[in-house]
Amino acid sequence: MGDFDVQDIRDQLAKQRAEAAQHQQLMLKVKRIAQNPSMEKEDYEVMDYLKIAAARQEKAKRLGLQPGRVPLLSIRVAVFE
Repeated sequence: MGDFDVQDIRDQLAKQRAEAAQHQQLMLKVKRIAQNPSMEKEDYEVMDYLKIAAARQEKAKRLGLQPGRVPLLSIRVAVFE
């Protein structure tokens, strides 16, 4: 295993960790939405994001792409900013 292979693995690991952190933030927001019956502006943004993510996942499945190749959380939405 060469230096480039090691660097590729490190880059991929960093990317996966960032996606996992974004996913965790999203799940905390979804949990808050589930526990609070009143909807706020941010709640609608999270719902829109989930719809977009589900559509991207469905498209990847139809095209036969590997699930790990299409990052669902790569979309920048105001929810995370």
